[in-house]
Amino acid sequence: MFRRIVLQVVILAASFLAVCGVAQADSSRTLRIAVADDVATMDPTFGQSGATNLFLKNTYLQPIQYAIPAGSYESTNADTTVFEGNSVESWEITNNGRNVVLKIRQGMTFPTTGNPVTADDFWWTLERALGTKAGPAWVWGNVGITSMDQVKRVDEWTIELMDTRPSAIQFPLMRDQTLGLLDSEEVKKHVTGDDPWALEWMSRNYAGNGAFVLDTWEPGTRIVLKANPNFFAEAPYFDRIELLVIPQSSNRLAMLASGDVDIAFALSAAQLDQADKARSVKVLSIPDRQKLSVGFNVRPDATFDNLALRQALAYAVPYDDIVFGVLKDRAAKSAGPMSVNSRFFALYNLADMPSYYTDLDKARELLAEAGHGDGFAFELITAKGVPHVEQAAASLKASFAEIGVDMTITPVSQATMAEKNGQGTYDAFMRDWLTDYVDDPYYHFFLWWGTKVVINWTGYSNSQVDDWYQGTAAIVDDSVRRDPYRNAIRQLIKDSPMLWLADGDYTLAVREDIGGITLHPDTLLYFRPLNRM
Repeated sequence: MFRRIVLQVVILAASFLAVCGVAQADSSRTLRIAVADDVATMDPTFGQSGATNLFLKNTYLQPIQYAIPAGSYESTNADTTVFEGNSVESWEITNNGRNVVLKIRQGMTFPTTGNPVTADDFWWTLERALGTKAGPAWVWGNVGITSMDQVKRVDEWTIELMDTRPSAIQFPLMRDQTLGLLDSEEVKKHVTGDDPWALEWMSRNYAGNGAFVLDTWEPGTRIVLKANPNFFAEAPYFDRIELLVIPQSSNRLAMLASGDVDIAFALSAAQLDQADKARSVKVLSIPDRQKLSVGFNVRPDATFDNLALRQALAYAVPYDDIVFGVLKDRAAKSAGPMSVNSRFFALYNLADMPSYYTDLDKARELLAEAGHGDGFAFELITAKGVPHVEQAAASLKASFAEIGVDMTITPVSQATMAEKNGQGTYDAFMRDWLTDYVDDPYYHFFLWWGTKVVINWTGYSNSQVDDWYQGTAAIVDDSVRRDPYRNAIRQLIKDSPMLWLADGDYTLAVREDIGGITLHPDTLLYFRPLNRM
């Protein structure tokens, strides 16, 4: 707490000096961002929380990336059909689509050690991913890479992936933030018999070579990034980026309005309205696929291992209050697991799917059918410091109370949320905006609803749903995929492992001179093209 107070005093002092005309070196090339929470880990393999993924996306080199739009612009959407090489300079599909040859970019080094980048680093990063069976393992598994027997080191700069399978999302997945290239020579120094992948060391240390690299990390206070002096491409506009951990959203808003920060994350809809009226501040609001949802723990013998109970709460949600009251009409009512802003919503005609609406009488009937006619109590863990989550949870609590349900709201840090989600030690959870990092139904089901996937946080399992989505794994023709996914989505809506509350806009409050903002499907702000206009 003391360090956080000191940090804010330093920021205010810097602002005072600027007002008085005291020069600050390179201040225009420093970007300050107020964030709600700190990173949970620095290990790309275990990136799950929003703060962690934001750090990983910008400090590690993924194999490829969405191409950076050319020219000057305030904000734009990334073209998700055009890719450019990052750690991989070029690629070639061979063997009738079954093999992928990757050319590792030559001439790169890891700035913290000076070690040169070679195919060995790519090899070991992939081997570590499969060995840990964590996040990147399911990414590679989607294109059929499940064993290092399928990975061939052709030469010092070439890796060949063998016996892969066709996939509609192969290249979008290869830009996933969990695939960051590791300095294998450095990480291996910290391997032990009990920790063969150096998990403990990697959780608190940096070993990458992105456009920005770690300068300092003061846990709970700030992370400072600096431009990579040996970056392979044009240097980014900003030399330095400070991520300031400011838990209170009102403080983030005040710092943005005063100019002490350039960007403020996680503001409530009401605060966005305030920001929009502040001098020299602008608010971007772009229809997007991010979803505000409540996830139930549906594992056997868990609180919500009861279909009628889940459906009862689905009918007790005050959808309009959340969309129009809490989110100030910067969202749309959800119609199920796929966002109404997904291109597949129209393509597969998902508007004709059954959906829930507010009906408290129906909720009471289902509550009695579930054996809880006199009501029941449960705990909802929520993302700490995120206003729209706090306000939506309060709205749910009030509505649930009308049918005799007592919901306790417990705010937790992102690190605690990730731990509880992973272990299944909760009744229900509400995180900040959740989104599919690739807009594709197979990605959606492979990510959330398969029985054996890494982030099936709810514990949902339905063998028929597994069959429907797994049967499309190697199919790229949407006319063939349409019916299986309509069936799977209909079943998922019936089973209700989540309450899908709202499909939100991507909103960002920034100082008016900030440009180069590129909206990616993962909604993680990409620092590299940012600039002062």
